[in-house]
Amino acid sequence: MLEAIGARAIVAEDGRDALRQLTATTPDVILCDLLMPELDGFGFIRELRTRPEWRGVPVLAVTALGSDTDYRRTWEAGFDGHLTKPIQASQLEAVIEAVTRRSRPGPSSTAG
Repeated sequence: MLEAIGARAIVAEDGRDALRQLTATTPDVILCDLLMPELDGFGFIRELRTRPEWRGVPVLAVTALGSDTDYRRTWEAGFDGHLTKPIQASQLEAVIEAVTRRSRPGPSSTAG
């Protein structure tokens, strides 16, 4: 689905694998399942947000967990958005565009 909208995707087996892979790249956005072995999504976001080089990367929770409590937990944990499966391609594209636009600095207002 990500490649269909023009994105390059890197897949990780779990949260630990994702953290290892991040040492070689800085993504524009991270999609993170909450229910993973080894290091779940909440452990992943907690670790990610302690590292200055990745603190500003938007992270979206992608999960089957969709209650109001789940949304609140992901927000409080530091996720930038919460997508409940199944996800439509148009929804995914819109949310990715919105969070990456927010994380990019705006045009400078300083006159040179």
